[in-house]
Amino acid sequence: MAHLLVENPSSSSSNNQQITSASSCHWALKSCTLTDPKVIALVCFEQSNYAVHLHPEDKRGYRSIVRLINNDQIFSTINRDYTSVERIGLALTMTLVTEAYNHIVPIAQNAATGNNARLLDPKTVTIQLGIKQEPIFLHGHVFGCGDPERKYIDDVQLDGPILGTLFNMNTSSPHESDHDKKVFWKSEEINKVVRRLETEIENIHHAYKIHGLTIITRNTFFNIYIVRHGETDWNTQTRLQGHTDIALSEKGRLQACQLQEKFAGIHFSKVFSSDLIRARSTAELILGSNKSTIIETPLLRERCLGTWEGRFAGELKSHLEQTIDVDNFTQEEYLSFKWDDTAESYSDAYQRLQTFIRSIAFSTPISDDPILLCSHGDTFVCYDISKSKCTYPNERIYWSYKQVKCLHYIKYKTNRINYSNLLLIQFSNSQHLKITISFDDNFWSFIFSVHRLTTLEAILDENYSHYQLITLWKLSPYLYSLRSF
Repeated sequence: MAHLLVENPSSSSSNNQQITSASSCHWALKSCTLTDPKVIALVCFEQSNYAVHLHPEDKRGYRSIVRLINNDQIFSTINRDYTSVERIGLALTMTLVTEAYNHIVPIAQNAATGNNARLLDPKTVTIQLGIKQEPIFLHGHVFGCGDPERKYIDDVQLDGPILGTLFNMNTSSPHESDHDKKVFWKSEEINKVVRRLETEIENIHHAYKIHGLTIITRNTFFNIYIVRHGETDWNTQTRLQGHTDIALSEKGRLQACQLQEKFAGIHFSKVFSSDLIRARSTAELILGSNKSTIIETPLLRERCLGTWEGRFAGELKSHLEQTIDVDNFTQEEYLSFKWDDTAESYSDAYQRLQTFIRSIAFSTPISDDPILLCSHGDTFVCYDISKSKCTYPNERIYWSYKQVKCLHYIKYKTNRINYSNLLLIQFSNSQHLKITISFDDNFWSFIFSVHRLTTLEAILDENYSHYQLITLWKLSPYLYSLRSF
């Protein structure tokens, strides 16, 4: 029997009990099918056939049994180090558990008798994950990254929750000296398990609809095309537009028509546009004869520039240089700065855009077709720089751009589980333009301002915790490319 390290609820986190012979009636030892009505949440990853099982009988709701099964590569983590892929799997699982206990448990269970009732926030209907004395951990072992035809060390039966020790994100897995039994696993047997899981998960998915709850059963990735509106006369004059409703120029309309040719053959499941006329007109011209309905929203508006709208960008730049030492702002100060009370800060614009991204990530019905967003240049600058990772004092990642008299598009990939992390596929693509214009191909570029000796690589390494490892893994080619800027 595997050792199960549990914490006595009445003691502090430093007082742990090592249980070597648990009672057979302990909930962690009971066989639990995925159709059990007590199950809190299930997630099946379509591409890798991982299944995550959160057991509800742990009354401290942030501690759960988690099972990961991969139908191609089965190899126990007992008595060996975690591989980098498995650590990524753990990070993804931790994210899923966080999401589940923030959004699923409060709905599916009664706050008076359910998990973590004392930590339930009735205003937000969310549950606090862990406390200072008892941080978040997961129980179990990970199965992944191995050869199913080779021998591996057995842990427990597949039909029950995996019994293990407290998970952490260290490089080494818990060592279980008394697990030396070696068995064979056949890939077809695992395939049967996975197929059964998928069926049972779908049954639970329907059962939870009565709570008005959507359980994600597919880790569906979908593309988001983000389009900046075409040129306006104020763009040409370098005037600050913000929320001022300026129409497209003739050149701007032609640019949008050229992007329509670029997108020929792409069917967008949904099309969203800022409610400002320059963005709405761009979306209409891109769609052409396509009858997709355009959904207007103020959440995609340009950042409000307050009393400076209509004035020249150079005037604002000179004003800031003379009155404010922006170059010595920290990242937090830079993002929250606004030159008057009527303007939006980068953080303000980020918050409304984040609200919008969350809404489309959980929109129904689920479709694999891409989504088109027609917005403004500064809006998505706000999104990217607000998610920049800076921890050292007096440093900042910010954007600098030349006024560009053209339309461009950005392509992101995201998924419905970790919706807040967008994978950058293409950036500043203006190849569709046939008008001869003069502009810098990297008109939006990272400028890294540091007032102490450090590097971008060090910043990234410091900031990506285990919650974000999955994002770091997916984004690594792009992160490395940033270092050459």
